[in-house]
Amino acid sequence: MITDELARNRDQWLRRADRLRTLAQECRGIDSWDSPAGELLDDRVRSCAESIDLLAACADELAEAYELHLQVVSVGGRIQL
Repeated sequence: MITDELARNRDQWLRRADRLRTLAQECRGIDSWDSPAGELLDDRVRSCAESIDLLAACADELAEAYELHLQVVSVGGRIQL
Protein backbone atom coordinates (compact mmCIF):
# COMPACT_ATOMS: atom_id res chain seq x y z
CA MET A 1 0.00 0.00 0.00
CA ILE A 2 1.04 3.55 -0.60
CA THR A 3 0.78 4.39 3.09
CA ASP A 4 3.27 1.65 3.96
CA GLU A 5 5.71 2.95 1.36
CA LEU A 6 5.34 6.54 2.56
CA ALA A 7 5.88 5.50 6.18
CA ARG A 8 8.93 3.44 5.21
CA ASN A 9 10.43 6.37 3.28
CA ARG A 10 9.74 8.74 6.16
CA ASP A 11 11.45 6.39 8.61
CA GLN A 12 14.41 5.92 6.29
CA TRP A 13 14.93 9.68 6.00
CA LEU A 14 14.70 10.05 9.77
CA ARG A 15 17.38 7.37 10.20
CA ARG A 16 19.57 9.06 7.61
CA ALA A 17 19.22 12.38 9.42
CA ASP A 18 20.23 10.74 12.71
CA ARG A 19 23.24 9.08 11.10
CA LEU A 20 24.31 12.36 9.54
CA ARG A 21 24.04 14.18 12.87
CA THR A 22 26.11 11.45 14.52
CA LEU A 23 28.74 11.74 11.78
CA ALA A 24 28.89 15.53 12.19
CA GLN A 25 29.33 15.12 15.95
CA GLU A 26 32.11 12.58 15.41
CA CYS A 27 33.83 15.01 13.05
CA ARG A 28 33.74 17.67 15.73
CA GLY A 29 35.36 15.21 18.15
CA ILE A 30 38.45 14.69 15.98
CA ASP A 31 41.50 16.05 17.73
CA SER A 32 44.06 17.89 15.68
CA TRP A 33 47.59 18.79 16.58
CA ASP A 34 49.19 22.16 17.21
CA SER A 35 50.77 22.93 13.87
CA PRO A 36 49.77 24.66 10.64
CA ALA A 37 48.76 21.30 9.14
CA GLY A 38 46.76 20.45 12.27
CA GLU A 39 44.96 23.77 12.16
CA LEU A 40 44.16 23.25 8.48
CA LEU A 41 42.82 19.78 9.25
CA ASP A 42 40.71 21.16 12.11
CA ASP A 43 39.30 23.87 9.85
CA ARG A 44 38.43 21.40 7.10
CA VAL A 45 36.86 18.88 9.47
CA ARG A 46 34.72 21.57 11.11
CA SER A 47 33.63 22.79 7.69
CA CYS A 48 32.66 19.22 6.77
CA ALA A 49 30.71 18.90 10.03
CA GLU A 50 28.73 22.05 9.21
CA SER A 51 27.93 20.72 5.73
CA ILE A 52 26.87 17.38 7.17
CA ASP A 53 24.57 19.20 9.61
CA LEU A 54 22.94 20.92 6.63
CA LEU A 55 22.42 17.56 4.96
CA ALA A 56 20.83 16.25 8.17
CA ALA A 57 18.45 19.20 8.17
CA CYS A 58 17.50 18.42 4.56
CA ALA A 59 16.87 14.80 5.49
CA ASP A 60 14.63 15.96 8.34
CA GLU A 61 12.67 18.13 5.91
CA LEU A 62 12.24 15.21 3.52
CA ALA A 63 10.99 13.04 6.37
CA GLU A 64 8.53 15.77 7.31
CA ALA A 65 7.31 15.97 3.71
CA TYR A 66 6.72 12.21 3.67
CA GLU A 67 4.87 12.51 6.99
CA LEU A 68 2.60 15.25 5.64
CA HIS A 69 1.95 13.29 2.45
CA LEU A 70 1.17 10.22 4.55
CA GLN A 71 -1.34 12.20 6.59
CA VAL A 72 -3.05 13.49 3.44
CA VAL A 73 -3.20 10.03 1.86
CA SER A 74 -4.42 8.47 5.11
CA VAL A 75 -7.56 10.59 5.01
CA GLY A 76 -8.14 9.91 1.33
CA GLY A 77 -6.72 13.13 -0.04
CA ARG A 78 -4.36 13.78 -2.91
CA ILE A 79 -1.47 16.17 -3.31
CA GLN A 80 -1.34 17.96 -6.65
CA LEU A 81 1.89 19.57 -7.73
